[in-house]
Amino acid sequence: MRKLPIIFMLVLTMFSITIYSFQAGATENKKDLAKTARSGSLVIVGGALSSDNEAVYKKYLTLAQQYKGKSLKDIKIAIIPAASAAPIESAEAYKDDFVRYGVSEKNIYTAPIALMDDPLTKDVDESTWKNNGNSTEIAEKIEEYDAIWFVGGDQLRHIKTLVTADGKDTVVLQAIRKIYDNGAVLGGSSAGAAVMSNPMIASGTSVGALTEGVHILKNFDQDTGDDQLFLTTGLGFFTHGIVDQHFLERGRFGRLLVATQYNKTRYGFGIDENSALVYTRADENIEVVGASGLLIVDLQGATTPKGKRFAMNNVTMHYLEKGDRFNVMDGTFKLNKLHVTTKGIEYYSKNPIEKDIFGSQVLKKVLTEDLIDNEASKAEALWFDMDDEKKGKGFRFTFRKTNKTEGFWGRIDKVGSYSALNVQMDVEPISIKISVDK
Repeated sequence: MRKLPIIFMLVLTMFSITIYSFQAGATENKKDLAKTARSGSLVIVGGALSSDNEAVYKKYLTLAQQYKGKSLKDIKIAIIPAASAAPIESAEAYKDDFVRYGVSEKNIYTAPIALMDDPLTKDVDESTWKNNGNSTEIAEKIEEYDAIWFVGGDQLRHIKTLVTADGKDTVVLQAIRKIYDNGAVLGGSSAGAAVMSNPMIASGTSVGALTEGVHILKNFDQDTGDDQLFLTTGLGFFTHGIVDQHFLERGRFGRLLVATQYNKTRYGFGIDENSALVYTRADENIEVVGASGLLIVDLQGATTPKGKRFAMNNVTMHYLEKGDRFNVMDGTFKLNKLHVTTKGIEYYSKNPIEKDIFGSQVLKKVLTEDLIDNEASKAEALWFDMDDEKKGKGFRFTFRKTNKTEGFWGRIDKVGSYSALNVQMDVEPISIKISVDK
């Protein structure tokens, strides 16, 4: 059967442009940092952390050793399993990994804090641990530890067990803050990464965020659904912007952009799977560790056109991979020495329009192969929905080079690795009509 060609007609909505004012994401300045001894660090993993990801595990354990100058076998790690639907099973999996990398099993503590009963444990109902965030006994024990690990699952379960209904810290959360202020390392994967910022993303997709905007959770038990972008209270250890996870793999670029704009912070941070954003509070540096990368959205110079649907112009984006560093206070980068410029030696010369910007890893391809390692000066990508209800509404994303844009590539750990700095991006609503050429 002969296939009929499809003609896409993009009908762009016109806007007038107004300036939107953004506040810097940081809440502490250099003078404040110099006056305090706060020196904790964060290992924020984008989910799907592989047991053989030696780089991430060793980074976390090295930071734990530095807290009090202990040997690897002497450091003490407390696991918070609350987010998981199988809290003991999840905690045991991380415990096995920590032991494999050299931590003494007797120094790993699974804090009895959870909402769900683990089906694999017959003698214990872990759902009875739901109020243990208020336990002074657990809090006192936490203060003896060098590192905390938040497991994945549903980030709202971490909040429900560690934050009171009126938004205050439980005594266990107070203890965690205390050791973090003193220099301990906090880590977490997936849901354990989402809780690091405040507000945090509770749920939602990129499509839901762009088409329906932001919803604020009225209480921790509210049903969030699958598609709508909900923001709520996070634990707030990372103060420089909202953190998102499973980022490139699940196409969460749209929801991070909308959440960051709504929150009026300068930066948003999207960390991909099996990778970590490692933040050291003493020097305000971020390092990317692991298999994939980190996207930084910078809205300082962005503008928001007027209109009924979401749109933004002049968003600055940076994409970093293993060994790259970013200083949040002064906005400077220090890239892995194996990353060399692609400027003037671009490998690709064609970049067809990508049809689904929220597909797995599509954003990375657009930023790298379609733009910074390409002779073209811009790359375009779309998202649209042709069902009857939305009537062909969608969005067009245009990624542009400026005189500040530069791409980098290198072979690191035998794998090709990209970085991209100062890419400009515009997003505009479109309507799409389809006609069949007979």
